[in-house]
Amino acid sequence: MTDPVDLRFFTSLQKVLARTDTVDTACRDAVERALATGMPEDLRIARERVHALPTEFRERVLAQVHAAMASDLSAIWDMMPTRSGAGRPN
Repeated sequence: MTDPVDLRFFTSLQKVLARTDTVDTACRDAVERALATGMPEDLRIARERVHALPTEFRERVLAQVHAAMASDLSAIWDMMPTRSGAGRPN
C-alpha cells in the first residue's frame, strides 16, 4: 500500500514540475510513473531523479512542494487523531 504522504508529495511535485519549462523530462516521467503505479521501485526512481536535478533548481522546486503540502488543510486534517469524527479535536 502506498503511503498517503508519498502520494501527496508526488502529486504536489508533479504540479510544480508541470509549471516549469526547464525540468528534465526523465524526472517528470519518473514522477508520473510513480504516481501511476505506486510501486516502491518507481517511487525510489522518482526520488533519485529529483535528487539528480541541479541543486538550485531542486531546492526551488522542493520549496514550492513544501509550501503546497504545508498549506493543504485537508492533509493536515486527515492526520489528526479524531479525523473520523469520533471525538473532539481539542
